[in-house]
Amino acid sequence: MNLFVYGTLLHGESNHHVLNGATLLYIGGVLQAKMYDTGNGYPAIELAEGSTIVGDVYEIPDHMWLNLDDLEGHTGNPTTDLYSKEIVKVRTLDGLIEAVVYTICDESMKMVEIPSGDWKAYRQSQHR
Repeated sequence: MNLFVYGTLLHGESNHHVLNGATLLYIGGVLQAKMYDTGNGYPAIELAEGSTIVGDVYEIPDHMWLNLDDLEGHTGNPTTDLYSKEIVKVRTLDGLIEAVVYTICDESMKMVEIPSGDWKAYRQSQHR
């Protein structure tokens, strides 16, 4: 199954190493969603028409999902999880493809909206 990554799992970001063994399929995919700075050094998103975020798509081997779920605080319980997993359509250069994305469960994590939907550009702008 594919995974759409948009934050610390992106190349050059702090948790990218978790994707060692995954296959990069697309750079710069686009998803209908809103992005937020959680104030904890990582972003969160909620699916939303009319807003877009950018990220990359990886093909994830089955054995890697447990580590990804652990990193994202996903156990399958939406009342206690940080993130839920949803299957979405991501726009790529080759058209729409299906991927899993981790979306926000805890509304209190929505500290500051990132209108650009681009975590790396936002993070760099905060360090100027």
